[in-house]
Amino acid sequence: MVDPNISLHDVAEALHVHYMTAYRYVREGILPGRKVGRSWCVRKSDLEQFQKGNGLSAVSEDGKRKQAPWSERLEARLIEGDERGALEVFEAVLRAGNDLEHLYLNVLSPALIAIGYRWEQGELEIFVEHRASNIAMRLMSQVGSRFARRGVSKGTIIMGAPAGEEHALAIAMLADLVRSQGWDVHDLGGNMPAGSFAQAVQQSNDVVAVCVGVTVEGSIPAAKETVAALKSSCPNVPVYVGGAAIRGDDHVRVLGADHWAGNVSSLIDSLNQHARRK
Repeated sequence: MVDPNISLHDVAEALHVHYMTAYRYVREGILPGRKVGRSWCVRKSDLEQFQKGNGLSAVSEDGKRKQAPWSERLEARLIEGDERGALEVFEAVLRAGNDLEHLYLNVLSPALIAIGYRWEQGELEIFVEHRASNIAMRLMSQVGSRFARRGVSKGTIIMGAPAGEEHALAIAMLADLVRSQGWDVHDLGGNMPAGSFAQAVQQSNDVVAVCVGVTVEGSIPAAKETVAALKSSCPNVPVYVGGAAIRGDDHVRVLGADHWAGNVSSLIDSLNQHARRK
Protein backbone atom coordinates (compact mmCIF):
# COMPACT_ATOMS: atom_id res chain seq x y z
CA MET A 1 0.00 0.00 0.00
CA VAL A 2 1.39 3.40 -1.00
CA ASP A 3 2.03 5.85 1.84
CA PRO A 4 1.87 9.22 0.04
CA ASN A 5 4.01 12.24 0.91
CA ILE A 6 2.21 15.38 2.03
CA SER A 7 3.70 18.83 1.50
CA LEU A 8 4.54 20.91 4.53
CA HIS A 9 1.98 23.52 3.50
CA ASP A 10 -0.74 20.85 3.54
CA VAL A 11 0.58 19.53 6.86
CA ALA A 12 0.30 23.01 8.38
CA GLU A 13 -3.27 23.30 7.10
CA ALA A 14 -4.19 19.87 8.48
CA LEU A 15 -2.77 20.75 11.89
CA HIS A 16 -4.26 24.29 11.87
CA VAL A 17 -0.84 25.83 12.53
CA HIS A 18 1.40 28.29 10.70
CA TYR A 19 3.72 26.83 8.06
CA MET A 20 6.79 27.76 10.16
CA THR A 21 5.35 25.87 13.13
CA ALA A 22 4.99 22.74 11.00
CA TYR A 23 8.52 23.32 9.72
CA ARG A 24 9.81 23.52 13.31
CA TYR A 25 8.01 20.27 14.18
CA VAL A 26 9.86 18.54 11.35
CA ARG A 27 13.27 20.12 11.93
CA GLU A 28 13.22 19.29 15.65
CA GLY A 29 12.08 15.75 14.87
CA ILE A 30 8.76 16.15 16.64
CA LEU A 31 7.02 15.16 13.42
CA PRO A 32 8.92 12.72 11.15
CA GLY A 33 9.71 14.32 7.82
CA ARG A 34 12.05 14.00 4.88
CA LYS A 35 13.29 16.10 2.02
CA VAL A 36 12.06 15.26 -1.46
CA GLY A 37 14.03 17.35 -3.89
CA ARG A 38 14.20 20.78 -2.27
CA SER A 39 10.96 20.53 -0.29
CA TRP A 40 10.08 18.97 3.06
CA CYS A 41 7.33 16.34 3.11
CA VAL A 42 5.63 14.18 5.71
CA ARG A 43 4.23 10.70 5.10
CA LYS A 44 0.48 10.51 5.48
CA SER A 45 0.76 7.74 8.08
CA ASP A 46 3.17 9.83 10.19
CA LEU A 47 0.83 12.84 10.07
CA GLU A 48 -2.12 10.68 11.11
CA GLN A 49 -0.14 9.21 13.99
CA PHE A 50 0.91 12.69 15.06
CA GLN A 51 -2.70 13.88 15.01
CA LYS A 52 -3.89 10.91 17.08
CA GLY A 53 -1.32 11.49 19.80
CA ASN A 54 -1.23 15.25 19.29
CA GLY A 55 2.55 14.74 18.98
CA LEU A 56 3.38 17.34 21.62
CA SER A 57 1.02 16.49 24.45
CA ALA A 58 0.69 12.73 24.61
CA VAL A 59 0.25 11.55 28.19
CA SER A 60 1.02 8.32 29.94
CA GLU A 61 -1.43 6.21 31.94
CA ASP A 62 -0.60 8.04 35.17
CA GLY A 63 -1.64 11.32 33.58
CA LYS A 64 1.88 12.72 33.25
CA ARG A 65 3.21 14.07 30.00
CA LYS A 66 5.47 11.60 28.22
CA GLN A 67 9.07 12.64 27.69
CA ALA A 68 9.75 13.53 24.09
CA PRO A 69 11.63 10.74 22.25
CA TRP A 70 14.63 12.97 21.63
CA SER A 71 16.97 10.15 20.64
CA GLU A 72 14.57 8.92 17.94
CA ARG A 73 14.18 12.43 16.58
CA LEU A 74 17.94 12.89 16.48
CA GLU A 75 18.44 9.49 14.88
CA ALA A 76 16.07 10.43 12.05
CA ARG A 77 17.85 13.74 11.41
CA LEU A 78 21.29 12.11 11.44
CA ILE A 79 20.21 9.38 9.03
CA GLU A 80 18.88 12.03 6.65
CA GLY A 81 22.19 13.90 6.88
CA ASP A 82 20.24 16.92 8.11
CA GLU A 83 22.86 18.73 10.18
CA ARG A 84 20.77 21.83 10.81
CA GLY A 85 17.82 19.73 11.90
CA ALA A 86 20.06 17.68 14.21
CA LEU A 87 21.36 20.89 15.77
CA GLU A 88 17.79 22.04 16.33
CA VAL A 89 17.08 18.79 18.18
CA PHE A 90 20.18 19.44 20.33
CA GLU A 91 18.92 22.93 21.10
CA ALA A 92 15.41 21.69 21.86
CA VAL A 93 16.79 19.17 24.36
CA LEU A 94 18.73 21.91 26.13
CA ARG A 95 15.81 24.37 26.07
CA ALA A 96 13.73 21.71 27.82
CA GLY A 97 16.05 22.09 30.83
CA ASN A 98 18.33 19.11 30.24
CA ASP A 99 22.08 19.32 30.84
CA LEU A 100 25.00 18.23 28.67
CA GLU A 101 25.24 14.82 30.33
CA HIS A 102 21.60 14.08 29.49
CA LEU A 103 22.08 15.28 25.92
CA TYR A 104 25.14 13.12 25.35
CA LEU A 105 24.25 9.97 27.30
CA ASN A 106 20.47 9.78 26.88
CA VAL A 107 19.96 11.35 23.46
CA LEU A 108 23.08 11.35 21.29
CA SER A 109 24.55 8.01 22.38
CA PRO A 110 21.33 5.99 21.90
CA ALA A 111 20.82 7.61 18.48
CA LEU A 112 24.33 6.69 17.34
CA ILE A 113 24.08 3.17 18.79
CA ALA A 114 20.81 2.65 16.91
CA ILE A 115 22.38 3.88 13.67
CA GLY A 116 25.38 1.59 14.17
CA TYR A 117 23.10 -1.38 14.82
CA ARG A 118 21.04 -0.65 11.72
CA TRP A 119 24.22 -0.50 9.66
CA GLU A 120 25.36 -3.87 11.10
CA GLN A 121 21.97 -5.32 10.14
CA GLY A 122 22.35 -4.09 6.57
CA GLU A 123 19.56 -1.52 6.86
CA LEU A 124 21.87 1.45 6.27
CA GLU A 125 24.86 2.02 4.02
CA ILE A 126 28.24 2.67 5.61
CA PHE A 127 28.31 6.24 4.29
CA VAL A 128 25.16 7.00 6.31
CA GLU A 129 26.82 5.80 9.51
CA HIS A 130 30.02 7.76 8.81
CA ARG A 131 28.09 10.88 7.87
CA ALA A 132 26.02 10.67 11.06
CA SER A 133 29.15 10.32 13.22
CA ASN A 134 30.81 13.29 11.55
CA ILE A 135 27.71 15.44 11.99
CA ALA A 136 27.63 14.45 15.67
CA MET A 137 31.27 15.50 16.11
CA ARG A 138 30.61 18.90 14.56
CA LEU A 139 27.51 19.47 16.69
CA MET A 140 29.42 18.53 19.83
CA SER A 141 32.08 21.11 18.97
CA GLN A 142 29.34 23.76 18.85
CA VAL A 143 27.53 22.77 22.02
CA GLY A 144 30.10 21.23 24.36
CA SER A 145 32.19 24.36 24.87
CA ARG A 146 29.18 26.15 26.39
CA PHE A 147 29.39 23.91 29.43
CA ALA A 148 33.11 24.28 30.19
CA ARG A 149 33.27 25.49 33.78
CA ARG A 150 35.02 28.79 34.31
CA GLY A 151 37.36 29.56 37.18
CA VAL A 152 40.35 27.78 38.66
CA SER A 153 41.03 24.44 36.99
CA LYS A 154 41.10 21.25 39.06
CA GLY A 155 44.01 20.04 36.92
CA THR A 156 44.66 18.41 33.56
CA ILE A 157 43.28 15.12 32.28
CA ILE A 158 44.79 13.50 29.19
CA MET A 159 42.56 11.12 27.26
CA GLY A 160 42.64 9.28 23.98
CA ALA A 161 42.40 5.90 22.26
CA PRO A 162 45.34 3.57 21.45
CA ALA A 163 46.83 2.79 18.05
CA GLY A 164 44.33 1.08 15.76
CA GLU A 165 41.34 2.31 17.78
CA GLU A 166 39.49 4.60 15.39
CA HIS A 167 36.44 5.32 17.54
CA ALA A 168 37.15 8.83 18.83
CA LEU A 169 33.55 10.00 19.28
CA ALA A 170 33.10 8.45 22.72
CA ILE A 171 36.38 10.03 23.86
CA ALA A 172 35.18 13.43 22.64
CA MET A 173 31.91 13.06 24.57
CA LEU A 174 33.76 12.09 27.72
CA ALA A 175 36.18 15.00 27.30
CA ASP A 176 33.30 17.50 27.16
CA LEU A 177 31.61 15.99 30.21
CA VAL A 178 34.82 16.05 32.26
CA ARG A 179 35.50 19.66 31.18
CA SER A 180 32.04 20.60 32.42
CA GLN A 181 33.17 19.54 35.91
CA GLY A 182 36.05 22.02 36.04
CA TRP A 183 38.93 20.07 34.50
CA ASP A 184 41.26 20.97 31.65
CA VAL A 185 41.10 18.08 29.19
CA HIS A 186 43.54 17.30 26.40
CA ASP A 187 41.68 15.05 23.97
CA LEU A 188 44.20 13.18 21.80
CA GLY A 189 41.48 11.47 19.77
CA GLY A 190 41.79 7.99 18.28
CA ASN A 191 44.64 5.91 16.86
CA MET A 192 47.33 7.36 19.14
CA PRO A 193 50.67 5.45 19.16
CA ALA A 194 51.82 4.44 22.64
CA GLY A 195 55.01 6.52 22.57
CA SER A 196 53.22 9.65 21.41
CA PHE A 197 50.54 9.16 24.07
CA ALA A 198 53.19 9.02 26.77
CA GLN A 199 55.02 12.02 25.30
CA ALA A 200 51.82 14.09 25.43
CA VAL A 201 51.53 13.36 29.15
CA GLN A 202 55.18 14.22 29.80
CA GLN A 203 54.90 17.55 28.03
CA SER A 204 51.65 18.66 29.71
CA ASN A 205 51.41 20.57 32.98
CA ASP A 206 49.53 19.62 36.14
CA VAL A 207 48.42 16.20 34.86
CA VAL A 208 46.19 14.52 37.44
CA ALA A 209 45.24 11.40 35.46
CA VAL A 210 45.20 9.72 32.05
CA CYS A 211 42.21 7.98 30.46
CA VAL A 212 42.59 5.36 27.72
CA GLY A 213 39.43 4.44 25.81
CA VAL A 214 39.00 0.97 24.29
CA THR A 215 35.79 0.15 22.40
CA VAL A 216 36.73 -3.02 20.47
CA GLU A 217 38.44 -6.25 21.56
CA GLY A 218 41.01 -5.97 18.79
CA SER A 219 42.46 -2.85 20.43
CA ILE A 220 43.29 -4.60 23.72
CA PRO A 221 46.94 -5.40 22.82
CA ALA A 222 47.54 -1.79 21.74
CA ALA A 223 45.87 -0.55 24.92
CA LYS A 224 48.18 -2.74 27.00
CA GLU A 225 51.19 -1.32 25.16
CA THR A 226 49.92 2.22 25.76
CA VAL A 227 49.41 1.64 29.48
CA ALA A 228 52.92 0.16 29.74
CA ALA A 229 54.41 3.22 28.02
CA LEU A 230 52.50 5.55 30.32
CA LYS A 231 53.51 3.71 33.49
CA SER A 232 57.14 3.65 32.36
CA SER A 233 57.42 7.35 31.53
CA CYS A 234 54.96 8.79 34.08
CA PRO A 235 54.82 6.28 36.96
CA ASN A 236 53.11 8.66 39.38
CA VAL A 237 50.18 9.51 37.11
CA PRO A 238 47.18 7.20 37.58
CA VAL A 239 45.90 5.53 34.40
CA TYR A 240 42.21 4.81 33.85
CA VAL A 241 40.89 2.49 31.15
CA GLY A 242 37.31 2.29 29.99
CA GLY A 243 35.03 1.70 27.04
CA ALA A 244 32.92 -1.15 25.69
CA ALA A 245 35.86 -3.57 25.53
CA ILE A 246 36.75 -3.14 29.24
CA ARG A 247 34.46 -5.22 31.43
CA GLY A 248 35.73 -4.78 34.96
CA ASP A 249 38.61 -4.57 37.41
CA ASP A 250 40.07 -7.91 36.32
CA HIS A 251 40.46 -6.54 32.81
CA VAL A 252 42.08 -3.41 34.23
CA ARG A 253 44.70 -5.47 36.07
CA VAL A 254 45.53 -7.46 32.94
CA LEU A 255 46.20 -4.21 31.11
CA GLY A 256 48.36 -2.91 33.96
CA ALA A 257 46.18 0.15 34.57
CA ASP A 258 45.19 1.62 37.92
CA HIS A 259 41.46 2.20 37.63
CA TRP A 260 38.39 1.22 35.63
CA ALA A 261 36.31 4.07 34.20
CA GLY A 262 33.06 2.12 34.28
CA ASN A 263 30.83 5.13 33.63
CA VAL A 264 31.04 8.90 33.53
CA SER A 265 29.81 9.48 37.08
CA SER A 266 32.23 7.04 38.70
CA LEU A 267 35.12 8.45 36.67
CA ILE A 268 34.37 12.03 37.69
CA ASP A 269 33.98 11.02 41.35
CA SER A 270 37.33 9.25 41.25
CA LEU A 271 39.05 12.18 39.53
CA ASN A 272 37.67 14.56 42.15
CA GLN A 273 39.21 12.38 44.86
CA HIS A 274 42.59 12.69 43.14
CA ALA A 275 42.13 16.46 42.95
CA ARG A 276 41.48 16.68 46.69
CA ARG A 277 44.65 14.68 47.43
CA LYS A 278 46.86 17.01 45.34
